Amino acid sequence: MLLNAPKAACARIQDGSIKDSAGNPIVLGYDQYGYNYQAHMFNGTYDSVDRKLDGKYWGSTGDYVDDKLMMKWSDSWLANVDCDGDGKLDRGLENGVSGGISKGWETNHVEGDYLDAAGVLQHYTWFVKIVWTGPGSPLWGQYTVIEEIYNDPAGGFHGVFDKIPSPGFGQNDHWTDLP
Repeated sequence: MLLNAPKAACARIQDGSIKDSAGNPIVLGYDQYGYNYQAHMFNGTYDSVDRKLDGKYWGSTGDYVDDKLMMKWSDSWLANVDCDGDGKLDRGLENGVSGGISKGWETNHVEGDYLDAAGVLQHYTWFVKIVWTGPGSPLWGQYTVIEEIYNDPAGGFHGVFDKIPSPGFGQNDHWTDLP
């Protein structure tokens, strides 16, 4: 039995009844912004992650808006079903019950270019693992970054930037309240 297996009454993406933040039906496969909610993935840019192709990232401008971003997440971070009947994908889904708060884990893989002080084009990559650790946690009050890998040869960064010792994605009794 899957830990977060949806109940039979849950709406699925294929039903066409689940909507995105703008009220549009979520579709199977990748949408125009880079989201594939069924597969728990995003492949796009910082510009498209907020579902607005406007040259901004959540309202901010900057050189990074065209950088490539790939995200992956667990079912309890953002499920691919609607079990609570609100017409949106469930967050914190446990045994068919939505808790409303993303739990589990999420990763970000970023790749981009920038001009250094001398005007030379430089390349960087960044990877981060984020897990739900409950109220009072350092990131957004609910989450903890358990690993960051940053490679920017021009900036002098190579490899693991920060890591908290934890197994896998940190989803165990030490890191979360999930069973």
